[in-house]
Amino acid sequence: MAIQPQQAPVAAPTTTATGWRERYVRGSFRGVGFVSEQREQSGGRRVALFELPFRDTPIGEDLGRRAGEWQIDCFVHGTDYMDRRDALIDALEAFGPGTYVDPWTGQQHQAYCEDYRFVESTDEGGMARFTILFRESGAERPLTATTDTAALAQSTATSLSADLPGDFAQRFSIDKAAGFVEDAAADLVATVATAAELSAATSGGLGQALRSFESGLRLLPSGTAALLRAPLSLGQTLVGLVGAVSALSAQPRARLRAVEPLARFGGDIDAVVGTTPARRRQAANQDAIIHLVRAAAGAELVKAAAQIRWTNQSDATMTRNRIAAIFDAHALSAADAGEDARADQFDRLRTALARDIGARSAGLARGYRYTPRATEPALTIAQRLHGFGPAMEAQADALVAMNRVRHPGFVRGGSALDIVGSEPRNG
Repeated sequence: MAIQPQQAPVAAPTTTATGWRERYVRGSFRGVGFVSEQREQSGGRRVALFELPFRDTPIGEDLGRRAGEWQIDCFVHGTDYMDRRDALIDALEAFGPGTYVDPWTGQQHQAYCEDYRFVESTDEGGMARFTILFRESGAERPLTATTDTAALAQSTATSLSADLPGDFAQRFSIDKAAGFVEDAAADLVATVATAAELSAATSGGLGQALRSFESGLRLLPSGTAALLRAPLSLGQTLVGLVGAVSALSAQPRARLRAVEPLARFGGDIDAVVGTTPARRRQAANQDAIIHLVRAAAGAELVKAAAQIRWTNQSDATMTRNRIAAIFDAHALSAADAGEDARADQFDRLRTALARDIGARSAGLARGYRYTPRATEPALTIAQRLHGFGPAMEAQADALVAMNRVRHPGFVRGGSALDIVGSEPRNG
């Protein structure tokens, strides 16, 4: 059988909760997961005991710590349980030590699988039960270097946002333009302000973020006349306005919902008709404002996604695909118009988003479906399925986001829901 390298250590749980349910993690060996039912651990010291003639007390010599042993009763289940069973068997029979993640502590050990057995029956269709004996190998854990993809995504988005006003100032101008060109630009700025207000209404933020948003909004449209003659300031104000909408909520998923419409801004705005110099200037200004809002909102989407703690691979994949589709559409449109620099901006955002979500959601559970019997709050469903704990609100928020629930207090009964996390054993 081929030699398999040791699995690199995975990130240890960061929770500071003291309850055992909060500390419990999904067990695995060589990265292949299983659901644990019971664990037995043994250890101790290796002692050489000497009982000498005519001496009533023995003499002991400590030879060091015994190798740790863990006997795990676990199972794999699901419609694809045979594939899961075979993957676990391959991991257990592979040559050399592998990384064993203890479900009760989250600690990682380099261990051999000394013995295993499994049973499956028609009475428990779709399930294979394993009893596995792991023995500590003493092998050193491999040193690995990892990339903080979330920080990298946020850095990319922040850098792009900082460059937007300067690029906008080079493209936007009303200098010596006809009066209708200035009026059209002012109307479009007012449209941006309206769109920002509508997006902000979905957040319901409070405190300093709300005051910052309202302060920026007061410049629009009352301060528009002055801003139109200072394109750099106008660009900074519009980028700041989009950022303020995002900052209204402390929850990254709520920020996604608030900012996503701004990332699609301008789709229903009619193109400027005419080829006169004044019309071309009007079209260029309109294009500059629309792109600025879209790119600034795209950067905020990447920042928000980088702060989500993914608990379910399906949720992460759906979010990535939805946002990436927006970036792809804008990049393609810009490339068709010969705007390679703009296309590159959206390509950078999409790459940072996909790399971050892909890296942080790799190996997560794919989730399951649950149908509530009656209409009830999302928090009630999250508590029923996952119990009380620090993750309950995050589970409820993910439920609302994945299923596009209009109001978290009224999740409609009788309709199947996509649920994040591992399926509870009782249902």
